[in-house]
Amino acid sequence: MKKKLALLLAVMLLPLSAGCGKKELPPEEPKNEIQTAFRLEQCGLAYTVPDEWAKAENFNLIPASYAEADGEIYAKIRYNYAPDESMADLNNPDSTVPVEELMTPLVELLVVKEAHLESPEVQTELALFQAVEELPQQENFHFYCLSNYSGGISHFSEGAQKTFRELESHLPKFKNSIETFLPDESAVRAAAEEDSQYLNFISATLEGDAVSSTVFYDYDLTVVNFWASYCYPDINELETLEKFSQDLKKAHANVNFIQVIIDTPDENAEQTVAKAYEEAGVTFLSIMPDKNMAGWIIKHIEGLPTTIFVDKTGKPLSQQIQGIQSADYYMETTETVLKTLAQKHKNPQTLRA
Repeated sequence: MKKKLALLLAVMLLPLSAGCGKKELPPEEPKNEIQTAFRLEQCGLAYTVPDEWAKAENFNLIPASYAEADGEIYAKIRYNYAPDESMADLNNPDSTVPVEELMTPLVELLVVKEAHLESPEVQTELALFQAVEELPQQENFHFYCLSNYSGGISHFSEGAQKTFRELESHLPKFKNSIETFLPDESAVRAAAEEDSQYLNFISATLEGDAVSSTVFYDYDLTVVNFWASYCYPDINELETLEKFSQDLKKAHANVNFIQVIIDTPDENAEQTVAKAYEEAGVTFLSIMPDKNMAGWIIKHIEGLPTTIFVDKTGKPLSQQIQGIQSADYYMETTETVLKTLAQKHKNPQTLRA
């Protein structure tokens, strides 16, 4: 499977000023004022980014963060350095260069509950760095500052290596600014509960192109059909869905149709689906679920095929279609949902989607 980077990075690397949640947000307009002081209540961390990092040009520091109350890693904040020569590939949707060759971690802050200190995921994360410094503990939360990435920077150009070393020289100032305190775990759980109402994912299409739940933002409504390779050939309505998707484009430009193949990524499954798609002349978008979407599917999808409706914020509506249906039935149901949405926007206090 090809590895496409640009969209993946765009939705994955959220600004730290937005907090430590996992919910994806539409991209914000760039701000002129650079934030250097951060206090992340959900993570239990406060720190100040050195002025040398924030104000210097061409340093290309890319932050990423998340918090997960029940995860083996409770929270992680990482600053990655990407050389100038990597930016073209990072912004190129057709790039197949591995992400670890395009940027390297400069520093990472790790938060782990005591019960998970010896877990494989935590130990694997710690092993990625040669410098592991433990910060002040807060009750059952352990905090680490990680640097000196074991993968090194020998793959960077001489100029990029020099820039990276310059960034590293200011790490003592960064480390001295770090403050730990008891994380607001209830806020993390509340954010997770809110996120669970949305169909969030960062994944790839069947062709290997990066795709995420931002695919919902451009349409008032998205019809999402869930299917699996093991349904083929006995349970197969691909020709019907292709006709429906084409009719949908003509009748409602503000509505999109996509299909999720729940047993991918898997080489055999992908080959089966590719064959079935070729037979049916499929042109609609097909998505392979990531871990987040797989969890949502387990909780909300009882059988296959199932079709749902998702609004432009990525929130699934209550309406579902079970089993194989005709193209006319899909269109009629979609139009009913559109009318319900329109009425809801007109009288938001009287109707629920």
